[in-house]
Amino acid sequence: MRRRRSPKEIDDYKRKWKLGKYNIGCNQKHSRWCIDNGYRIYRDPYGECSPVCNQFKIVVEKDGIKKIGTKVYNKKEISDAVWSAISYIYNKYGKEAKTI
Repeated sequence: MRRRRSPKEIDDYKRKWKLGKYNIGCNQKHSRWCIDNGYRIYRDPYGECSPVCNQFKIVVEKDGIKKIGTKVYNKKEISDAVWSAISYIYNKYGKEAKTI
């Protein structure tokens, strides 16, 4: 049976390997707003997908119009990138957008 690591040991491990916080941008309110207003934000495989896809691009779709991002993400980055795209759209077009 594996020994449980203390919070200090976990922090030391993350600092040693320079690991950032994982999946911190999940905001269900932003996601719900995007779905209710007709936005679809999802990942699309890019390049070779022989057994498993390792590279992805972000696609934003509204009213049948698709916009495909230019940046290519790997499997670890794509989840955070999709959530940040959802938050970006909510902040730009959402109810709480601030106008100057």
